[in-house]
Amino acid sequence: MKRFISFGSIEQFRNIVKNIETTARYSGQDENGEPIFDEKLVLPKVIANISEKIHGTNASVCYGERDGFWVQSRKNIINVEEDNADCALKAYEHQEAWMKLIRNLAEFYKIDLNKQIVSLYYEWSGGNIQKKTALTGLAKRAMLFQHFKVSPLEPSLEDETSAYWLETRITDEWVSDVEADIFNIMNFPTYEIEINFEEPLLSQNKMIALVENEIEPSSPVGRKFGVEGNIGEGIVVTFMFQGNLYRFKVKGEKHAKRVKKLKVQQPIDTLKEQKKIDFVNNYACRTWRLEQIYNEIFDVINGGVGDIKKMGQYLKAFHADVMKEEGD
Repeated sequence: MKRFISFGSIEQFRNIVKNIETTARYSGQDENGEPIFDEKLVLPKVIANISEKIHGTNASVCYGERDGFWVQSRKNIINVEEDNADCALKAYEHQEAWMKLIRNLAEFYKIDLNKQIVSLYYEWSGGNIQKKTALTGLAKRAMLFQHFKVSPLEPSLEDETSAYWLETRITDEWVSDVEADIFNIMNFPTYEIEINFEEPLLSQNKMIALVENEIEPSSPVGRKFGVEGNIGEGIVVTFMFQGNLYRFKVKGEKHAKRVKKLKVQQPIDTLKEQKKIDFVNNYACRTWRLEQIYNEIFDVINGGVGDIKKMGQYLKAFHADVMKEEGD
């Protein structure tokens, strides 16, 4: 039986930072089953891929041998009778082209379509779907995302952990079918950025500058289609860490002016952030201070040892000492 397979959401950068900190520093559980985090572990540096965020409506086509082919909007399975901006109509018109892409990807990645479902997610855009955006003035078309999803046939409580993501490419070729109006965002201008999660805010300015200088004034994707001056919505940033796909979005001010209450990341004062880092490295977190407070809290002189249960007490004492000694 056909079932809805969720795309999930594209997070904000701040949420990704928190998730990476938690994942990278997780070191197991205590005797009560509570998670233990090692704050001494250095957070990772990752190379992230950046593509333009196309403003349309989220869609997908899904296929498994048992249940066949179906089309989805962001929240529902759709069909020609209950459609979303003609998305299902066009998908079924080009079902042969979609099936060729699905079977080629399944063969390349050795996916058993008798046991798994392939979901190709894309932005259904152009036409009258969204006004004054990258593909305004062009015929409706599908813009495939960088990754597609492979899910088990049967839903379960572990559906998200048993599902996984792969790239929509075969060797070095990003799949598409231009004659069927199926494009791939990775065949348009893309960018890379190194994100150091020890200093994540320093990467934020670079991403905002990219949006403001390259994407917003005139969408690079729109220009590739011969349309000048259409506002680019923003960017989608993706990377892998410990086998998991992470993605977040950065939008700009021009797009925000057209959409009420849209959250926009603000530039960070790089000099101010560097001063904070220098203060922590050169004053607050001196080795002697860390050791002194450690000895006091855990009573090392009398044979005491470190205890994760006293971490809150340790951090509180550390903060108090820094404020007392370095507060000026």
